[in-house]
Amino acid sequence: MADVPTQLDLFDAGRREALLSPTRFDAAIIDVPGSDVNILFNVAATMGEEVARFLQAGFNGLFLSTANGDALDRWVFDRYGLTRFEAQSAVATLQLTRADTAVGVTIPSGSTFSTIDGQVFETVVDAVFAAGNGGPLFVSAVAQRTGTEGNVAAGTITVVTASLPVQDILVDNPNILDEEGNIIEPGAAAGGRAAETDDEFRERARQFFVNARRGTKSAIEFGALQVPRVAQATAIENLNTETGDPGFRVQLNIADVDGQSNPALAEEVSESLDEFRALGVPVSIINAIPEYVNIVAEGLQFEAGANTAAVLSEARNRILAVVNGIPPAEILRRAAIINALESTELLIVPNDALIEPAGDLVPTLGTVIRTTADRITLSP
Repeated sequence: MADVPTQLDLFDAGRREALLSPTRFDAAIIDVPGSDVNILFNVAATMGEEVARFLQAGFNGLFLSTANGDALDRWVFDRYGLTRFEAQSAVATLQLTRADTAVGVTIPSGSTFSTIDGQVFETVVDAVFAAGNGGPLFVSAVAQRTGTEGNVAAGTITVVTASLPVQDILVDNPNILDEEGNIIEPGAAAGGRAAETDDEFRERARQFFVNARRGTKSAIEFGALQVPRVAQATAIENLNTETGDPGFRVQLNIADVDGQSNPALAEEVSESLDEFRALGVPVSIINAIPEYVNIVAEGLQFEAGANTAAVLSEARNRILAVVNGIPPAEILRRAAIINALESTELLIVPNDALIEPAGDLVPTLGTVIRTTADRITLSP
């Protein structure tokens, strides 16, 4: 989009007009800082620039690609009825147990429990222990603070912070395992996120009409992404293993900004999907569990004059963005990592530089591939 004229552009336009018109202005006088005519032209040009900026801001607000802030909120809501996601608190499923079961007791909703470092979670339903029942009972809880800090790991919500009717309550958010030790229900809190940025909101709005036809693969994924705590969703059609025909089932893998999920978040998605899945076709929601991988590249070289530490830091950030941007159930391609390295300025990547992973990585069922800065080793 063309830029509006600046103060200097307007001053030059006024100067040219004054010299072309039958006036007694002298070019030298106009250009003398502090002269009456110089001040007059500068004031007029400055006012014109402010008016031009105001008009440009209004014009920008007429288009999805250029609207920002409140103007973007108005544009999207007027046309699609969508509103920007605010910052979200993480959700978790707490396991409550008690030792004394002689008398029944109710742990009321609104009771608080926390991690050792002070991330407080508040229950949203009552937990009713009948006489003789020591649990475990499972209740949903929401972090009191918004943001990703609430996405705490399994086994970390262990502190009772509320004044409860009894003092023998124990709390935890464990992973639920099957007989072979595999995680079947993640215990980590999930869904905490910052407020939706302009770019994120704009991209979600662009998907509105694409997914107006409900029941398609992308529409089901779009429906899951209308839950503010969900950052990624991948729908997979289950096929008949004998014929390869559609099996009338959909598997939906979901993850938050940290690549994880839990039953509480899955329940929110399940409610959202009523308006997006095909009627009568069940959607099985799979909670993503991060599967962390190591990235190793050796023999990297640099162009002359490069700040090697800064170049390696930029390369590491690019790899983090690529790997941690992979949706659940998607394959991590070696080519994507190599491309991230080769796109780093001043870095020279030999053909055999990427040591690990040795091939494309296929996630196991219910996992999402992730990495961290300390798992990325880049060596000159």
